[in-house]
Amino acid sequence: MPKSLPGRASQAPILALFFALLLAGAPLPGQAQARWSAVPEGHPRTAAEANGFTAHTRHLEMWEYLHALRGVSTGMRLGTYGRTREGRDLPYAVFSRPLVTEPWEAWTLGRPILVLAANVHGGERTFREGLLILMRDLATPGTAAHALLDRVTVVVAPQINPDGFEASLGGQRGNSWGIDLNRDYIKLEQPSIANYVGSVISKWRPHLFVDGHNGGSRPYNLNYQCPSHVDPAPAITLLCDREIFPAIDAKLASEGYKSWYYTGGDEEEWRVGGWQARIGRNYGGFLNSVGILFEAPRQSLEVGARAGYLGYLAVIEFAATNADRLVGVVTEATRETIAMGAAPSGQVTVEMRYEAEDYPVSYEIVSGGGRGSDPDQPEEILRVENARLMKKPVAVRTRARPWAYVLPRDAVDAVAMLRRHGVVVERLSQPASLEVRAYTVAGVTHERAYNHAAATKVEVGEVITVTEQFPVGTFVVPTAQNLGRLAAHMLEAETEDNVIYWNTMDAWLPRAAEEPPRGPSGNQANRSPRPPLVPIYKLMTPTPLATTLVRD
Repeated sequence: MPKSLPGRASQAPILALFFALLLAGAPLPGQAQARWSAVPEGHPRTAAEANGFTAHTRHLEMWEYLHALRGVSTGMRLGTYGRTREGRDLPYAVFSRPLVTEPWEAWTLGRPILVLAANVHGGERTFREGLLILMRDLATPGTAAHALLDRVTVVVAPQINPDGFEASLGGQRGNSWGIDLNRDYIKLEQPSIANYVGSVISKWRPHLFVDGHNGGSRPYNLNYQCPSHVDPAPAITLLCDREIFPAIDAKLASEGYKSWYYTGGDEEEWRVGGWQARIGRNYGGFLNSVGILFEAPRQSLEVGARAGYLGYLAVIEFAATNADRLVGVVTEATRETIAMGAAPSGQVTVEMRYEAEDYPVSYEIVSGGGRGSDPDQPEEILRVENARLMKKPVAVRTRARPWAYVLPRDAVDAVAMLRRHGVVVERLSQPASLEVRAYTVAGVTHERAYNHAAATKVEVGEVITVTEQFPVGTFVVPTAQNLGRLAAHMLEAETEDNVIYWNTMDAWLPRAAEEPPRGPSGNQANRSPRPPLVPIYKLMTPTPLATTLVRD
C-alpha cells in the first residue's frame, strides 16, 4: 500500500546564508516554529524551557522537574526501575485515569498500555525534551493529553542512559563503559537495559512502546520505523505503515512539520535501519508488541523537541482512538505465536535481507549545501517520485520450528540469558530418551560485534535425526509460549542473536576436528565417531515429559 506525505512542491534552492543559519540552529524560511501551550501556574518547567532551549535538561535537573511535577499533580505515579552502572537512578512515571500503580491494575482496565522512552543513546537527547514536556501535559487536567488517560495507560521512561548523557557536555552514544545499549536487548548484560526490560517492558507488557533517538534525514523533523525482521507478526508492521505512521504524519503536518521513514535515501531508493533482534524496535516485534523507533534529524533543539512531543502525542491519540484495533493486533500476534509452537508449524528465519516494497513511494531529500565537488552549491530540497522503499523483509534461509528446544543441563549461562527475558524454561525431573533433530558443526569462527571481541559463529552442516539419552536436569524450552518467537530466534544457532553467538555456550563447541563429540550430559560420547553436533537439540513433535519450571 503506498505511503505518502501531504503533497508539497519542490522548494527552490536556498541561499547559502540560510544554510549557514540552519547549521547554527536557526529555522529556515518556511520551516515550522515550535508552538507550546502556556505552562499552568505553579507547574514546573524543564531546564531547557527555562533557558530558551539553548541547552538540554541535565539528569539531576530532570529529577528536580519530575519531583516538582509530582508535587502539583494527583494524576501520576513516580518511581525508579533500577540504577545505572554509575549508580544513577532510572526514572519512570505512570499516567492513567483511574490512576494505577501496578501492571495488573492496568490490565484490569482492558485498555492499551503504552511505554514512551528516550535517550538510550547518551548523546541523543532532542526528543527527550519533548517527552518531558508531554509528561507535564499528561499530569495536568484540562490538557488534550490528560483527556486521553480515560482510554490508555501511559508509562514514561524519559532517560534510559543517563551515564552516557552525563559522560561529557555533549554526551556519548554508549553508557559509561562505552556500550551501545540499543544493541543489548538480547544479551541484557548492561544494567540500564536489563532493568528497563525486566522492570518496565516485561513487567508492564505494553501493547506498544516508542524509543526516541537522534538521527535520520532532513528535511524531515521526525523519522520512524517499526519492526523489520521477517519473524515478528507482519500485522504489527502493517499497523504501523498503514495506520500509525499516517496518524503521526497528519499530527506533525498540522503544525508544519514533516515525518517519514528512518534512515535516508537518494533519487532512486529510500533505505531503512537494521533488522537485528538486538535493536529495540525489532525486539518489540519478537515480544508481540508494536515497537516504534523515533529519530530526530538535525534541527534546532526547540523545533526538534516540539516534533518529538507531537510524535509521542500522536501515538497516544492513535491508541486511545483505536484501542480495540491495537489490542486486537497484539493479542492475535500472541495467539499465533503460541499456536505455531503448540502444533509446530512455520519456519524460523536464520538469514534475511531487505528488498523493495511492492509499491512506489515519494519523499523529499536534501542536496547541495556545500557537499560534493562544489562547496558553494546552495542547499536544495528535492521531491523524489515513484522511488523504491527498501524495507520489505525477505527470508534467505530458514529452519523448521520445533515443539521444544533441548539444552544440556550445564548450559546455565544460556538459560540465564533466556530467563532475563521471561522465556519459559523447564528442567527434566526424570531421564528421557528422545528422538531429536540436530545440526552438525561444519565450522566455528569468531567475529567482533559492537562490544564483543569474539562473538561465536557456527556454520551448520547436515541436519540429522538422532536418539539421545537426556539426563535429569536437562533444560527444555517449549515454543508454545508468549515469547515463543524470541525463544526460537535465540536458540537457532544461525541467527544473528542466538545464545551461542553471544558466548554462553562456547565450552560446548568443538575446538579441534579430532576432539570426540560430546553428548547431552557433557561427557564425550563413547561410540563410533560422528561429526560434532550443535549443543542445542530440537524436539519436533509434542511429547509428554516429566519436567519442572525453572525459577530465577
